[in-house]
Amino acid sequence: MATMKIAEVLEMLEDGRWHTLKEIREKIKLSENKIQQIVEFLKGYGFVLMDEEKGWIKLDETVKEFLRQTATS
Repeated sequence: MATMKIAEVLEMLEDGRWHTLKEIREKIKLSENKIQQIVEFLKGYGFVLMDEEKGWIKLDETVKEFLRQTATS
């Protein structure tokens, strides 16, 4: 189940825009604790960029391009 939720977060971030953690949490229906774990995982592996002050997150451009290429292959 966790893998599916990570995939949902990545899919939501594919638009390249900044998103708030609240926005992601509400759309994917996750607890604050669970979304924090997923974000920390993604951030730890360089998948996402995070503005800690504002609580915004977005997909790293390299990862976004990789996902785009993988989807069209």
